[in-house]
Amino acid sequence: MPSVNPGPATTQTASQLATMTPVNALGPTVPGQAGNAYRLLGVARGVSGNATGDAAIIQIINSSNWVPAIMVTANGAVSGVAGSIATLALGLFTAAAAGGSAIKSNAALSNNSAANSAIAVATTIANLSFPTTTQVYVNVGTALANSTVDIVLYGYDVS
Repeated sequence: MPSVNPGPATTQTASQLATMTPVNALGPTVPGQAGNAYRLLGVARGVSGNATGDAAIIQIINSSNWVPAIMVTANGAVSGVAGSIATLALGLFTAAAAGGSAIKSNAALSNNSAANSAIAVATTIANLSFPTTTQVYVNVGTALANSTVDIVLYGYDVS
């Protein structure tokens, strides 16, 4: 019998494993049971840093309960050219006008000082019950004229 190439190499992750859940339960009793709970929660591209205040809304992707872990900022540009956005300060909040809980407090993006740099920053949220909002507000604390940045939020889906 000729050998058959099954295609590219494959890996098996926890989300591909069958897991038993009690039938009489309303849902999984363990958050992330049989799944890869750490994932992309939302993204906002080309967020303007031109003025202070709310600059964008990040829609939470397909999750009703989640816990933020890391905010990544990348692709900083000034006047459409990749450059330093180190003086731009922004934060992520669960309500408009820097209200609700601070997922990431307003702070300068000091490590985004080189063109085409990206930084991952741990979120500053503590002792928060699982957010049920499906939106995260990007609030600019210190503006940088003609600047834009991409913001990515990673965390745990505990729905």
